[in-house]
Amino acid sequence: MMSRIALILAGIALTSPALARDEQRKVDVTPYLGVDQVVVAPIKGGGDVLTYTNVTAGVTASVQTRRMEASADLQYARSFGWGGQISDQDVISGIVSGRYGVARGLTLNAGGLATRVRTDGLSGAAVRNDGYSSQVYAGYIGPSYTTRLGDLDINASYRLGYARVEDDPGLALPGVARGSSFADSTTHDLMGSVGVRPGVWMPFGLVASAGYSREDASQLDQRFEDKWARLDATLPVSPTVALIGGAGYEDMKISQRSPLLDGNGVPLISSSGRYVTDESSPRQLIYDFDDIIWDVGVLWRPSRRTSLTARVGERYGGMTYSGSFIWQGRSQSFALVVFDGIDSFGRVITSDVAALSGSNLNLVRNPFTGDFTGCAFSSTGGGQCFNDALAGITGANFRYRGVAAQYAAERGPWGMGIGLGYSQRKFVTPSGETVFVRGTRDQNWYGNASLTYRIDGQSSVDAAVYANYFDASGNRLDVLNLGAFTSYYRLVTRNLQASASVGIDSAKADKLDSVINAMGQLGLRYTF
Repeated sequence: MMSRIALILAGIALTSPALARDEQRKVDVTPYLGVDQVVVAPIKGGGDVLTYTNVTAGVTASVQTRRMEASADLQYARSFGWGGQISDQDVISGIVSGRYGVARGLTLNAGGLATRVRTDGLSGAAVRNDGYSSQVYAGYIGPSYTTRLGDLDINASYRLGYARVEDDPGLALPGVARGSSFADSTTHDLMGSVGVRPGVWMPFGLVASAGYSREDASQLDQRFEDKWARLDATLPVSPTVALIGGAGYEDMKISQRSPLLDGNGVPLISSSGRYVTDESSPRQLIYDFDDIIWDVGVLWRPSRRTSLTARVGERYGGMTYSGSFIWQGRSQSFALVVFDGIDSFGRVITSDVAALSGSNLNLVRNPFTGDFTGCAFSSTGGGQCFNDALAGITGANFRYRGVAAQYAAERGPWGMGIGLGYSQRKFVTPSGETVFVRGTRDQNWYGNASLTYRIDGQSSVDAAVYANYFDASGNRLDVLNLGAFTSYYRLVTRNLQASASVGIDSAKADKLDSVINAMGQLGLRYTF
């Protein structure tokens, strides 16, 4: 279903009638067909030499006009294994992000993501064509509106999101809790604000805002609801520094039903590999926060290109810390975010997709699998890394705290991107409940870096390195994944491109021997 949504969103971005009327449009749409031959040879950990062929069809697109800004990189791949040692697979991967100016102040925003993750307990490790993988889809759509009414600034937005994970229900490997995987969920986010700027009515500015969020997940009929309202003030103390603070009220609840049990008291597992919900069971409240919230901080904005915000306050029954630093150069960007909230996989992945923006997103793909390596970079801002959201997918809600940073730059023939992050997820479950998670909290560290260089008009090279360490609680596996690859591209004719790649990938899990593989690829791509 989500593959259709991704294609629909791509169609909105690429075929809007407004493009035909916009004489200043910049449109670059490139469909392609490709074939790759891949060899994976074990260096450590045993196993056979694997050979498979990838046949791909995809499109890359960048659209920038007066009313529209969109970027897309979508690919379908059919992988054919040789010699019966590897199964055939279908893989859909890519991102699409766009916004369209419907009318003055009114914008329609949309985006989607498709990718794969591991389902064999090696959370966070790179996906190889060995059959142990889940297909992940996420997307959103919704309007935003901003206007001024006299001295008042008015903003409103709504976002409808959907996330889905399709995996192999027959897996029963170490560290994998059958039935506990996320299935799918629908989210609604509604927010509005009215404010006046500093110096208009009084020395300080005021903003009154309110919002409502809801997620309905299919696993055990889980429901998340969050209602809040607050008043924020901004007091300038210098041309570049302002004190900020706010207070309000929040009512957040998470509830679910119980799994259906067999005669021995063991939860039943459906044919899809997930828990069967006992529809007759009462809805159980597993998290209830109903209290005053507040925070104070500082805002530093020395120029239009640079801003820093730092806040400390009280929420969720304890102290919270958050902030951001954003810098936008002419051809480079940097963003650092410190976050703290109550979240789930469905809400995190749809929010990550919604954070994408810009018409020049650079999606670095793994040449051996076709999947992207975790980050979409943009030198004009609006990039996003998905490594953290895709590591250790679970159906449980969690307290989500961490830090993420991303840098991207373009200069002449060079392009580069770096993404780093750390997070901790403390699970929200009923007392004694173990159906969704085994343990209390997970931690994840990740890093991605890519470098591209255009040698001349016919050839280019790129390289990437990646690392991910997933520290799981309970009896699940802690996993360290490291890897790197480099590729060379050469135009054979105007429309035909040849490529050659070499790489190495390693995965080490608790109580299991490390696995290290060398990889090679030769391919052809024809663009239309």
